[in-house]
Amino acid sequence: MNTQPLDVAIIGAGTAGLSARAEVAKMTDSYRVFDPGPYGTTCVLSACMPSKALLQSAHDFQRRHDFDSLGIVGAETLRVDAARVLTETRKLRDLLAGEVIDGMSDWRETHLVPDAAVFQNDGTLRAGKRLFRPHATIIATGSRPVVPTAWRDKFGTRVLTSNDIFALKDLPRRMAVIGLGPVGLELGQALGRLGVQVIGFDPSPSLGGLDDPELQARLHKAIAPDMTCIQAQADPVKGEGGAIRMQWKDGEAEVDYMLVAMGRKPNLTDLGLEAIGVDLGDDGLPELEPEQLNLLGTRLYFAGDSGQGPGLLHEASDEGRIAGYFAVRDKDAVFRRRTPLRLVFSDPQIALVGASWTALQDRDDSIAVGEASFDHAGRTRLQRAGGGTIRIYAQKADARLLGAAIVAPEAEHLAHLLAYAIDHGDDLQGLLRMPAYHPTHEEVMRRALRSALKKCDVDAPDLEAIRCKDPPMECHTEES
Repeated sequence: MNTQPLDVAIIGAGTAGLSARAEVAKMTDSYRVFDPGPYGTTCVLSACMPSKALLQSAHDFQRRHDFDSLGIVGAETLRVDAARVLTETRKLRDLLAGEVIDGMSDWRETHLVPDAAVFQNDGTLRAGKRLFRPHATIIATGSRPVVPTAWRDKFGTRVLTSNDIFALKDLPRRMAVIGLGPVGLELGQALGRLGVQVIGFDPSPSLGGLDDPELQARLHKAIAPDMTCIQAQADPVKGEGGAIRMQWKDGEAEVDYMLVAMGRKPNLTDLGLEAIGVDLGDDGLPELEPEQLNLLGTRLYFAGDSGQGPGLLHEASDEGRIAGYFAVRDKDAVFRRRTPLRLVFSDPQIALVGASWTALQDRDDSIAVGEASFDHAGRTRLQRAGGGTIRIYAQKADARLLGAAIVAPEAEHLAHLLAYAIDHGDDLQGLLRMPAYHPTHEEVMRRALRSALKKCDVDAPDLEAIRCKDPPMECHTEES
């Protein structure tokens, strides 16, 4: 059997793999992308996009409770057509997946190998009946949801993940959500707002990954009307009539389905990596040096969910581009990551920027924390929106911004602004010199910045201090 030489092999046609291909193709035509499908990326097929589409329907329906205060009548006649919501979600998902596939059209026939690739002992790749010998290989095979095998065996199709929940033809009456990280929280709240009785389980108090203890109670209270959150590990057993009985230390409840959101594991076990001497850790991932994508001494590059970086689309896209850039140039892929940024599109939104509360705990004496509330802010009142809180973390010695945690409406926009500021090394006084329009959520952020600045070991010029204060009509909301 002939073995085809390649400059670069790319295993996986998801976000990281497609990003890598775009960079490799700039330098060489001697590459192949290996993926048996389905095509369209995890983000589009089962993660970012369909979940946000479902959330949009849920959040928009929830707004009916505010219509009376806006002078809009007739909200009591609105209802959810759950089957239609799911149909429209799938329709948008399929449209977006089609656009991804269309974007592959100029190279798919010549450079896509629609078979799974497996490493052989001699370092070649076998894909179907063909063999390839790449000089460099980018592994971007993505990940899959974690589901205990015993649950699958016991409950069958009544166990759902984010990979298959959107295939439902209608929504059930009762749903348990196992794991209340970003995926479980978003989908659980969406289902609750669309009329499903939702009970969520997670032994951690960190809903949505929120680790700042001062904000956790606030988030639990905001989510409570939409879903019951139990801080415990659930033990599911068979119930009556095909139902599932969820049992925990302090109670039990019956549900029709379980949505399992216990995290994801990388798709690396079937690649034959052991045949070429690559060991995977207990987490199923290769042991990479910090901010390096290739294993030391090799031209094996791991990107996206196949690597050690955060499981986020913008990180996967970055890693794919960087891996492709260095792989085609036969160099180590060493780089500096972007400022950490995580968002959860619940209501209120969760935003985590820069250094986390957990990472800063051991530096407590040197960190200034500033806090401000959205509850009575002008923008919140005009929108008839729920309130929230922002917490700013800064370095006391020089007032340099380090991180932030936000639980608030439209937190996504403040989070991006703060991420840019952290990346630029800005301090609190520099941020406070920036304008804040009225009425906006940025005014609340300014109050949190001022609160943190008061605890820092720096002096603000009188004129700058005056300019940083709130206008008179807002002075009742916070001490300025």
